[in-house]
Amino acid sequence: MKAININPIVLILVNIIAPTMYMFISGRYLQLFLLIFASVLMVMMGRYKRLLGFWLVYALMMGTYTLTMHMGDFQYIGLFIIVVVQCIPCIALASILVSKYNSAQLLSALETMHVPRVLVVAVTITIKYIPTFKREFSYITESMRLRGIGFTWKKPVKSFQYFIVPQLFRCAALAEEVTAAGLVKGIDAPLRRSSYFEEKFTFADATVLVVFVVGLVGGFVWKQM
Repeated sequence: MKAININPIVLILVNIIAPTMYMFISGRYLQLFLLIFASVLMVMMGRYKRLLGFWLVYALMMGTYTLTMHMGDFQYIGLFIIVVVQCIPCIALASILVSKYNSAQLLSALETMHVPRVLVVAVTITIKYIPTFKREFSYITESMRLRGIGFTWKKPVKSFQYFIVPQLFRCAALAEEVTAAGLVKGIDAPLRRSSYFEEKFTFADATVLVVFVVGLVGGFVWKQM
């Protein structure tokens, strides 16, 4: 099956709408619907390894939930896990958004929505900073390992301090670097930027959104019956 390219706007809209629908639709129905929807979408995009990891995490967490709910003293852990499980489909799609699309693609797609420029820039920088944060944290972890400093549950506050404080300083420095790079590229220009990547809204994107909306509406109607 040939992988199709989904407009990043579709993934952004799904991640905005899906969590809010838990207020209106049965949690069990919505959880099952998002699970199937995310799985089919990842197959369409050719993200088979990510889909496998997604299902492994889901199965592991559901197994832990089932086990802890039969243990009176640990039921609170099961309740916490089931809340996290409901977010796993959205997290899986968000991870594709972070790893698959570069900044130029995100900017090009967001500009087609005619949203305020400030919001476009903020969303793009936020999404693309996640892999940067992960990379910086791995550098800090390696640096701590070379110094013989590791995380220990005996002194959790002290251990977190060794990792979090350097990360906060790096965040401040990287924020300045990202701002400077954006200004050099004309990210604050009032005119619409031309881009090598033209993220157009296709029939496949419309179909995915229609299926998503129909599934949500169907769940809402089913709850009211």
